[in-house]
Amino acid sequence: MGRLSLPFSSYLFTLVDISQISCSASDHPDRLHARTHVFVATLQGSGGAVIDGRRRRLTRASCFLLSPDTLFDVFSDNASELKLVWLSFRAAPVAEEEGGHTAAAPFDCPPYEELNAQPFAQIAGRLEELLRHRDEEEELARFKQHLRLQELLYELCRSSSDPGGQLQSREAVRRSIDRLHRLDLADMSVDALARQANIGARQYTHLFKQLTGKSPVDYMTELRLNQAKKQLLTSNESLQRIAQRAGFKDVYYFSRRFKQMVGQSPKQYVRDTREGMRIVALYYANVLLSIGVKPIGANLTWWGGSTFLQEMEQGIVDIGCEPSLEAVSRLEPDLILMNDANLSNYGAMSKIAPTVLLPYEGQRNIFEDVRLIGRLINRPHAADELESRFELRAAEVRERLSGIVGRQPVAAIVRFEREGREFSVFGDNYGRSGWPIYRGLRFGIPEYVQRQAIDSGLQIVQNLPLEKLPLYAANAEYLFVSDEGEGIRHVQDNPIWRSLPAVEQGRAYVLDRASFSFFDPISIEGQLELLAQLLTKGRTAS
Repeated sequence: MGRLSLPFSSYLFTLVDISQISCSASDHPDRLHARTHVFVATLQGSGGAVIDGRRRRLTRASCFLLSPDTLFDVFSDNASELKLVWLSFRAAPVAEEEGGHTAAAPFDCPPYEELNAQPFAQIAGRLEELLRHRDEEEELARFKQHLRLQELLYELCRSSSDPGGQLQSREAVRRSIDRLHRLDLADMSVDALARQANIGARQYTHLFKQLTGKSPVDYMTELRLNQAKKQLLTSNESLQRIAQRAGFKDVYYFSRRFKQMVGQSPKQYVRDTREGMRIVALYYANVLLSIGVKPIGANLTWWGGSTFLQEMEQGIVDIGCEPSLEAVSRLEPDLILMNDANLSNYGAMSKIAPTVLLPYEGQRNIFEDVRLIGRLINRPHAADELESRFELRAAEVRERLSGIVGRQPVAAIVRFEREGREFSVFGDNYGRSGWPIYRGLRFGIPEYVQRQAIDSGLQIVQNLPLEKLPLYAANAEYLFVSDEGEGIRHVQDNPIWRSLPAVEQGRAYVLDRASFSFFDPISIEGQLELLAQLLTKGRTAS
């Protein structure tokens, strides 16, 4: 529990909203999200909260400041109702340097700190007044609400008494609880924690239970089991190894405690959870669909719409390119999949469910992605089955085209941008039909594409000026243009385009986004047939 100090001279604090929340005893906590800075106070009842994974005890007068994007799971621990006030506000810097740049550092709340809010009657009175006037619409009345917020914050900052050093002791225990979430718990004990807090073990245990509602031993066991649950779902390590990494030296004791606290043995937990696993895919949704697993949420705004997957996508919640904590949390996932395009979201998503980040790697092909994901969700043979099916289909298509395209003709895949002033070129492992063209049909790769896109591991070279197009496509007998908004309309009359051998010979093809841009096992198999149709019918773009 700590004293609040706010930079009133550097920041303007303005009210966003205030509401009263009632929670009854339930098996499932109510999940709240701090979209802005939030002050939360307990008016009545008792229970608990888990703040970004850290458990806190709630009784009347328990108060916290939360930073934006904080998850706050709250529950009542008895039949009586737990009532909270949830007050959201903004903190805007007001100090400026010359030139209009703000001089103040970004405002941040003390992480998960319980505030000293005594005497609470005054704080409660301020909150009740704010609640009473929350629906005022007249401009002057709304301004008065902002003044009431300043008075509340002033009262919180003024509450600083600490009789007998109790606040310092509680704060020392609170800090030790926060450290538990970052420490290796394997060799941690109550005595060691008490020594770190510089108080006796008995007092430490008493204060710990006041703050969390659990004994230190039970709290640490729960942390260890949560760590083990994540490893059970996201790795294929042995039970012995997972138990050891979670701080259990005896796998039999680990299994017994797991069943006591989770209600299932570790093997039952993995089997049941994986069987009906609720997955949110910030990336890799199309891979999941290819192996027969339908995610409950995915970024369909960018990665949805493949001609070959549209029916399968029905019913999936589109969480968008920049998903919010609230949108993902509402889906109650068991697992979150992402790549490094959403790296900044990893910490926030990990608060909601076990989160697996598979970074983009230009040398790792689509079937290796399937293999990694298949191991996570108990589909270990999916990659081999899909790869075999693709190779059989590719062999059939090559046989059909053998008398039409000749033996291993060279092909380039490009995309035009900025009204034809620039272009990008693609390798064999970046979508845009690179895999079916180069790996399936076995077309040759232009030297510059091989060197700049494939050998570099990037698989794409972007922002190339149109004047360089002949370097990448001059010896290409076939040219494929990925249409992601421009196609060839800006270049079709340009001498550079018209002088390319593939264009002169009528072997340039425009590939629409929905059919040809997506890179997953089902889409690339479907692209083989569409490519065969294009090449057989000889439809060209000129």
